[in-house]
Amino acid sequence: MLSVKTSAGVFCFLMFNGCLFMKAVSLLLVFGSIVTNAFAQSPALVDTIRDAKPLLKLPFIEDSHMNILLNTSFTSDADENGFQRLYGKMNYLKWEMKGSFGEDFFYHYRQSLTKDALRGEADRVSVSVDYANIGWNITPEFSLVAGKQLLALGGYEFWVSGYKVQEFSEFNDLMNNYGTGVTLVYRPDALQSFSLQVVGSKTGSDDETFVFGLPENRKPSKFPLLATLNWERYCMNREMNLRYSVSAGQQAENSALFYFTSGHVFRRDKWLAYWDVNMSFEGVDHKGLISSLHVPTCEELPVTAQNAVYFTTIANVDYRISDFWNVYLKSAYEMGGITSENACFRRGTYFHEWQIQACVEYYPKREMDLKFYAHFLYKNRNMTNLSLSLNGKDTWLQRVALGVVYAIPVF
Repeated sequence: MLSVKTSAGVFCFLMFNGCLFMKAVSLLLVFGSIVTNAFAQSPALVDTIRDAKPLLKLPFIEDSHMNILLNTSFTSDADENGFQRLYGKMNYLKWEMKGSFGEDFFYHYRQSLTKDALRGEADRVSVSVDYANIGWNITPEFSLVAGKQLLALGGYEFWVSGYKVQEFSEFNDLMNNYGTGVTLVYRPDALQSFSLQVVGSKTGSDDETFVFGLPENRKPSKFPLLATLNWERYCMNREMNLRYSVSAGQQAENSALFYFTSGHVFRRDKWLAYWDVNMSFEGVDHKGLISSLHVPTCEELPVTAQNAVYFTTIANVDYRISDFWNVYLKSAYEMGGITSENACFRRGTYFHEWQIQACVEYYPKREMDLKFYAHFLYKNRNMTNLSLSLNGKDTWLQRVALGVVYAIPVF
């Protein structure tokens, strides 16, 4: 685990090797970027935003924050083949800038320095950028966001900050979570909002998007877009938060992609609980879990499956013992299948997966986004007879991690 001094060392190393970035930051400071107190918390990681106290201020700049975000751990893995290894892991290292200017405009930029490209993400630079957008509060009811942004999907695990999630479900972990496009938000009142988003559904070629490329009977899409309608509502004196979305897009010609995602969040006193239900219908297997089954007896080369369906439900309960301690239990069930026969894949269910997580978190300082954690994960994937006939096999994973998460406030 890294101490605060070590974290500062990581930050200094990044700044030393990023001279161009430092010049840009210096220029921003010269022309009026706001310098806030050293412990200003990141709006992306906390539920409330502290009042900024700028040292320099121009009329069109309201506030600005910059943070370095890191999650690192010592991790031990074991699977059906026995103990594998103990290793140090940088789970993520990111930097972000977020703020507003003028009375009605805001922006968000975040870059990941440790992100691996998923299928469908060919450009390393664009892959590493999570957010690069600008927003406009047109009226008190309407807002518009343009640029690279998070998909407007439902489900608490998907949209909550990664600061609060140590291990994601397969459904969310294998998605391209960000896209470039526009989002229009309508807030009829203080308790609910509607969002309409249209973004590009992929950033790479079909060979990079799908695990074994596009099937021979599918042509590339001329409109690789994903449209999402999202509804969010607070009720029960804001103790209950509901978040639902439906999405539709095109992966290839005559090959559609549909998502239904939902989140149900309950907060009261020291308790936080949520229940997510997610489902996807993929004309071409985008997540690749079913396609990854090697089928040498059916085809000379493995092929990407078509007409795949995935289902996930997640349940989580947090209890805040005190200002310094938090514990949670989390479980998830997932399944994948094929809705109609294609290539070597017959109709039916291919796997069932269960996982359980337990975590203890320690927050040493109230005014800092710093926590230490001990996390346990057990995941078991059971293959059905359809998978076993294609050389699939049952697998399980046990993981124990001791780590630290810290949002280093730069200004």
